[in-house]
Amino acid sequence: MRKSVLTERSRIKLLALLCMTLNHFAHIFLPGSSPLAMVLTGIGYFTAPVMCMYLVDGYFYTRSRRKYLRRLAVTALLSQLPFWLAFRIPFQLNMLFSLTFCLLLLTVAEEMKGSPYRTPLLALLFFVCTFFSDWSAFAPAMVLLFLAARGVREKKRYGFLFAMLGLSIDAVITGFALQEPLPLFCFRLFSVNAGPLLALLIAYPAEPAFTRPDPRAEAPQQETPASASSRAAGVSQWFFYLYYPLHLTVLVLLKHFVFV
Repeated sequence: MRKSVLTERSRIKLLALLCMTLNHFAHIFLPGSSPLAMVLTGIGYFTAPVMCMYLVDGYFYTRSRRKYLRRLAVTALLSQLPFWLAFRIPFQLNMLFSLTFCLLLLTVAEEMKGSPYRTPLLALLFFVCTFFSDWSAFAPAMVLLFLAARGVREKKRYGFLFAMLGLSIDAVITGFALQEPLPLFCFRLFSVNAGPLLALLIAYPAEPAFTRPDPRAEAPQQETPASASSRAAGVSQWFFYLYYPLHLTVLVLLKHFVFV
């Protein structure tokens, strides 16, 4: 049973990576106002709510929260130069920094209850995510929604619905600012919701299968085939971290040396 659970989660993560890659391809190679760019960008919005939901899950089930934070921070640093070269957005940090700040936000929210410093620190981390990192306010807001929904499966829908609402508002503002004709405006509105809607239809129904015992409560065991497979899972885990800087590097190289 446990093996099938991990396989299902890995499949959804791989789908999230694919959707993210399509989004980045559209931003780097396609005109932003083209219908194809809108569709690929919208499909890419599958990734943010899924990763925020898994971040909350990972916070409670990781064996070491410190190592979890370190993995995110290291790969965020490795990704920053490819991110700048790919998107050329000055003073903005990549989405792995967003997840790093959100993990800190989770830590403050859960481990500083009753502290007078809890609310100011939460506000500071929310501010940093909003104005200095990719995904803006969406990431901390979704993380807090998924945290509030912990243990109540039905409430997790609100994280995905929030993403759809926020993206719809952004699409409306963009459409009015560009004075788009009504058909293109409606197409933009539909496209931005494609990813979160896909996540709601695919990742949300699979969520009950992810209930697992807290591994930190398990006693240390001797090397067994199961623990060996756990190490293999750790190797594949690094794939999900390193894919982000590597795929950005490949896209940058393609842009500058192939599609010039």
